[in-house]
Amino acid sequence: MNGKKTDQDPPLAPADMALACLARGDAEQAESLLRAHLRLNPADAQGWHAMACIARAGGNAAAAVALAGKAVELAGEPFFYITLGLALLELGHVEQARAAANVAVLATPADPRAHDAMGQILEKSGRLPEAEQALKKARTLRPLEPARHMALAAFLARHGRVEEAISLSARALRLAGEDVAAHNLHAMLLERAGRMGEAEPHFRYVAQAMPDNPQALANHGAALFAIRDYEGAEQALRLSAALAPDVAETLTNLGLVLMAQGRLHSAGQVLEAAYRQRPDDARLALNYGTVLMDLGHTQTARDLFTQAMQRATTLQDRARATLDLAGLCLSVGEFAQGWALFEARRDLLAPPHCVASMAQWDGRATTGAVLLYAEQGLGDALQFLRYVGLAAQRARVSLLVPQSMHALVRCLLPQWGGRVQLCWPEQASHAEACCSLLSLPQRLGVASPFAWQPDLACFAGPVPPCVGEGLRVGLCWSGNPSYQFDRRRSLAPALLGGLAAVKGVSFQALQPCSRLEDVPLPLSPLPAGDLLATARLIAGLDVVVSVDTMIVHLAGLLGKPTLLLNRYAGDWRWAAASTLPAGGTASPGALERSVWYPSVRIVRQPAPEGDVPSWHHPLATAAHWLEQAVLCKEQGGCSHEL
Repeated sequence: MNGKKTDQDPPLAPADMALACLARGDAEQAESLLRAHLRLNPADAQGWHAMACIARAGGNAAAAVALAGKAVELAGEPFFYITLGLALLELGHVEQARAAANVAVLATPADPRAHDAMGQILEKSGRLPEAEQALKKARTLRPLEPARHMALAAFLARHGRVEEAISLSARALRLAGEDVAAHNLHAMLLERAGRMGEAEPHFRYVAQAMPDNPQALANHGAALFAIRDYEGAEQALRLSAALAPDVAETLTNLGLVLMAQGRLHSAGQVLEAAYRQRPDDARLALNYGTVLMDLGHTQTARDLFTQAMQRATTLQDRARATLDLAGLCLSVGEFAQGWALFEARRDLLAPPHCVASMAQWDGRATTGAVLLYAEQGLGDALQFLRYVGLAAQRARVSLLVPQSMHALVRCLLPQWGGRVQLCWPEQASHAEACCSLLSLPQRLGVASPFAWQPDLACFAGPVPPCVGEGLRVGLCWSGNPSYQFDRRRSLAPALLGGLAAVKGVSFQALQPCSRLEDVPLPLSPLPAGDLLATARLIAGLDVVVSVDTMIVHLAGLLGKPTLLLNRYAGDWRWAAASTLPAGGTASPGALERSVWYPSVRIVRQPAPEGDVPSWHHPLATAAHWLEQAVLCKEQGGCSHEL
């Protein structure tokens, strides 16, 4: 036999026909067929059981219990008890559900469906080891059935065993091949494990198989956003929103995608629509407030952040809202309040493992040693090194920084009078308390920003050769691409072509670049080395031009004339409250000067005329600034006037 239906095959029973309709998603047709059949055949137990399945599928557990109970009265088939047990479980009658499922397990111990149902019921009652064994039994009975591996994988994931679950879902996928549910489960588990790059192809498969399913499209859009395919994410999320326009989560993700592209006005409209749907949702208020702050609507953003803090239901959501309010306060010059709120970082970012159990230093003078540790990026660590000397006046300091900073910091140690020493993680326990570098302004009570430049002689050493003649310019055009909103602060290399027209300039890359041919100007590659090697390279340059990356902090620390090409709505540390007019007085066309780094000048993207801010003005300003620097060098050096 070839398995195909022939004229001699018996017709399907009404119950089977109805369940086939249900499997196709046509519950209405299935119910209509059965009602007509049961009016003529009220003693058909299979028909009543099929009606119970339809009721369960429609979310009517009470009706499912009554219908499955009638089927059991007419003919006590074991699988009737499975449906009855699961319907009872949905109503919260756990013990009755277990008793019903137990009938099926005892009557048909080789039926995996019975063990699967018992696993679900035992899990609900908190008997997790027994639930796991029941699900494993079901898998053992049908080792080639993908659903058994998927059920166990989902159970393990619900209880924190995600990597084991991924292994099982991968096995189910190998067995299932093109099964959409298997791809979806595997994608969800990979997402939970933070492996979104691996999850995206499976979310894509589901979305392609279900192009009219808004949830499938939304999941794929979120995955594309996570891997920074913003154009693809926008397309998927817009399709999802067109099919289901009232899903706030989809609109939120779409708004964040638009923000990542720098399209703030469009993002504001979408995030406002999401917020209006659920104005009591702290996360939606926070996202909407964030884009409003970037657009300059400071007071409304402040109100939304405060609202989000008050309505947050988790510690993490409250901390995120508090941290955004901290950034707002710091950007407008409310430094004392901003530093206090900035401490909310500690509820979001785990400290280094070696200091997790240590007491926090409150900033008071002590005879013991205090461990100061770096967190977040290298730029943050460099900026907040200025507080180490103040801390060393109150305690002996052990300083824990990334290894790439060790050589640089070792050069700084003599400037702190022997009160500071470098520390490795295994030495952390020698200190009596700890404090993040970023917490020092609050702990030391130093509210306002201040400039700090160490004695440059401490960095003396072999200076890497600078290729080229004329004005030697260090150039950094992009940040870390792993940062979700990096596109807003980074420049496409093709935009740098205008700088090549400046005469008398040689360019030195201050960032790794595997394809220098993509940069439309002559450029010497960045030599290998740590932060001290980069500092010595910068020391041999005349000026630096950079977007907002660690390079600006390093060049500023060295007192090197630096032009920051700052994105529209940039970071708080370059906001108006942390800048002064160049030369101390405002004049038309004058560049702002950083309070943190007096040698750093700032040119900003203007407010966008369309949807995306343009780099035309900052780059034109950079070209003019370099022309002035060339003249200064030719006239014998006047870099302090830049």
